[in-house]
Amino acid sequence: MNALEATIRRKQRQLEATIRELGIEALDERLRSATQLPANPPYRLSTLIAETVPQGRAVLVFEVARPTPESPASELAELARAYVGQGGASALVVRTDSDATPSGLLDLFTVQQAVPRVPVLARDWLIHPLQVTGRGTGVMSSFSAALGLDAPVEVVNAQEVEALSSQGVVFFAINCSVGLSVAIPGFANKIAHGLLGELPFGAISLVGVRSVEEAAAARRSGADALLIKAELLQTYGKDVRALGNALDYAVTLDD
Repeated sequence: MNALEATIRRKQRQLEATIRELGIEALDERLRSATQLPANPPYRLSTLIAETVPQGRAVLVFEVARPTPESPASELAELARAYVGQGGASALVVRTDSDATPSGLLDLFTVQQAVPRVPVLARDWLIHPLQVTGRGTGVMSSFSAALGLDAPVEVVNAQEVEALSSQGVVFFAINCSVGLSVAIPGFANKIAHGLLGELPFGAISLVGVRSVEEAAAARRSGADALLIKAELLQTYGKDVRALGNALDYAVTLDD
């Protein structure tokens, strides 16, 4: 069993336990009630991308992760404020998977409160029985849209892009959770470049990067937003401003 398979099985067990605890009727009621209180304002990240990209700039989305699972939540809030105030982050992604934090969604709420004017997404593995039908991802994407939530759907090949596009998915993620980590120089950049070229007209793209060079390559290939992954953030340590300057120079496209 590889790491991806182990993660999926772990999430399946967690989901099954939650469904058993809630019961089907309570689960249905929770889903119905969620649509009665959609996000306000809706689609904050998509709107930000639509406003920013025509100006020749990419939206920088910094990943907020606990340095260790034992790190306090207050440290997350401090990181979030530094990424926005010093690093130039326009949005944030918070790791909420149990493998990264013992607090789950509480970390997401902590970061939201620290930077209330900034779009904040959760990075987690979303598993649902509907996914085995081949249409589950589209259903989950549509449900998120009904709540006014941005829900980038990760793709790894052109076939997935085509299938999901036919289901109405318009926000695609590349190399965000499923890392393209084959040990060939430039491999991830080539895959990202090819997938970006396969996206339908008007689609929104978010590409995960682990280096400034990858960020520059993804932007040249047409990425709308860049997920600055924790691995890249860690290489700069506490010098967040230096990273922000390097990224700004690398991803700004001149006319």
